[in-house]
Amino acid sequence: MKLLLLTEKASAAKNFAAALGGLKGSFNHDSYQIVHAHGHLLQFKEPHQMVAQDKAAKYSDWYDLNNYPWNLLDFTWEKEVIPGMEPALANIKNAAQKCDAIVIATDDDPSGEGDLLGWEIINAINWTKRVFRIRFADETPTNIKKALLEKVDVTNQYQQGEFLEATGRERFDFASMQLSRIALIIARQAGFQPKSLRLGRLKSTIVNQVYQQETARQNYVKKSYYEVRFRDTNQNIFKQGQKAKFTTEADAKLELSKFHNSQIIVDAKIAKHQAPPDLLDLSHLAILVGKKGYSSQEVLTTYQKMYEAGILSYPRTEDTKITQEQYAQLLPLAKQIAHVTHVDPKLLTHTTLRKKFLANNATHGANRPGLNVPRSLTEIEQKFGKCGRVIYEAVAKSFLAILAEDYLYDQEQAHLADYPKFTCTINLPRELNYKLIFDENDLSDAPTQEVLPFGSSAQPFVYEGHNPKPKSPTHRFIIDFLKKDKIGTGATQEQTLANISTGKSALIKNTKEKYSLTFPGLVQSILCDQTYIASPKVTEQLQDTMKMVKQGKFDYRNVPFLINQIVKHDLAIEQKNAANLNKNPKLAKLQTTKKPTFTPKPKVTGTWRGKEIAINQTWGKHTFNERELKHLFAGKSITFVLNKRKITGKLAKQTYQGHQFVGFKADFS
Repeated sequence: MKLLLLTEKASAAKNFAAALGGLKGSFNHDSYQIVHAHGHLLQFKEPHQMVAQDKAAKYSDWYDLNNYPWNLLDFTWEKEVIPGMEPALANIKNAAQKCDAIVIATDDDPSGEGDLLGWEIINAINWTKRVFRIRFADETPTNIKKALLEKVDVTNQYQQGEFLEATGRERFDFASMQLSRIALIIARQAGFQPKSLRLGRLKSTIVNQVYQQETARQNYVKKSYYEVRFRDTNQNIFKQGQKAKFTTEADAKLELSKFHNSQIIVDAKIAKHQAPPDLLDLSHLAILVGKKGYSSQEVLTTYQKMYEAGILSYPRTEDTKITQEQYAQLLPLAKQIAHVTHVDPKLLTHTTLRKKFLANNATHGANRPGLNVPRSLTEIEQKFGKCGRVIYEAVAKSFLAILAEDYLYDQEQAHLADYPKFTCTINLPRELNYKLIFDENDLSDAPTQEVLPFGSSAQPFVYEGHNPKPKSPTHRFIIDFLKKDKIGTGATQEQTLANISTGKSALIKNTKEKYSLTFPGLVQSILCDQTYIASPKVTEQLQDTMKMVKQGKFDYRNVPFLINQIVKHDLAIEQKNAANLNKNPKLAKLQTTKKPTFTPKPKVTGTWRGKEIAINQTWGKHTFNERELKHLFAGKSITFVLNKRKITGKLAKQTYQGHQFVGFKADFS
């Protein structure tokens, strides 16, 4: 059988060729040829291009709120080749003509994105023969060959759960562009001019959480309380469990006069141990690397390059454990990795994989070093920059820590001889072991404090406390929030954070690991307060529904219709929230331009290239007359004078800020 191996990108094709002995050849009695895509080669057409001609005008005019929610039964869900990707698709199609089967060898993403990418290409070239799917933990020769030996026939794409899940999610996300358009229209009608707003399942949840934390911190009112505590010479604090707090310092000082210094009695000393922490996922890795000043986007981009070079494992995994086989592959390299990262190899004495790290079945396994061990951190920095050096050091030490012994400490409990209700418990390190390699406390936002043994006595003092101020929306805070509600994998979380925190239309910005809202981010947050799309619970439910598609418990074709309920609910909420835009003092300061009144350009409909479309009736300050419109819809060029200059042009497909449309295009050549 002659196989066409379809990889996701050029780097993957290179790794496959290295594993199999060339871009063409034979393996396991089959001949093969390797081709590659460039990520996605196709995309959905614009809404007005996926409906009947008599409905095209409606879906072309997205300024009219009466057009929402869309009737998704109108959509054909047709795709078109992304501009510039035609040669890549043609190359794959030509190579497939002489083959008996196509093997989808794209990345095995948890979301099924790799399956979707492969199938949309196969469908686009009208392939009707057999299709296989292979899944590999990484692009090492061993795992590539193993995957090919275990290839699975998936010729019927509608029985493949990963493809159906990804298709349902893709259609839902496409249909959710309604929410971004609605929010932008309402914002502009209220007099605010963000260039774009980006609402979506994970995006809106993150932005809303930053908004809630910023609002809570702004509205915080400090309320002090006072109580008597004891402190020994090593700063260990003794407190009463249920002692009532005083609202005034004077009352607390009066209470203080009743106490004197007291001897400390140690009640118990218990030996305890703690196993190494979980292996880093991509989001927690980004927290560590972010503390060194690197953005989520830098981490994602650099990690991907290091994975393609075999230095790190597959990045977009949702696995938190590793298999015995994956562990066995890395164990012989442990001392070499330790040498590179300046870890004492004498610490690596726990060579049996603990049960907490063992997975009976893991597709990719948790993030860890790759089998291609660099010679030094300097070599990594030369190839992948300082960010790459920090990434490798963190990932490697996280793995090496599981080869070290448990952290040992003594837990001591004590009370005051004269005031037994005052107690204190401390943990005293005995043997640091794995913490000498990797300390999970480095992930925390709070500074670590050294703990010293109890002194002989303690002295009373008045402690001033206060109600805790809401936490800052730090990188760690956002990740913990998402983890708590099980929203997205580590890779998805970081990809979304990178997406909404970079570029001119960023919704949030990261300053010293703390997120804050930009102007469009604040506009979006105010409008989306109490909406479904910004709710973590709704987002979690949507994710669960998409997982049900993969399991065959929910029809993928019904997933997009879930957006209609959200649109109906959220449109009304946003219109109500619009009044709050002008009430927000911070938003007024961020609005850098005078608030113009938003007036949508008038539209005119006609038939162009056999389809009914709607175009702007004006271009600049020129309004097209009937004769000009007749020529334009007929596909002819027109010429008119504007600002004492002759302008010639005709209708053409164009793209503006990701939105495709048909409109007048001037020829300035």
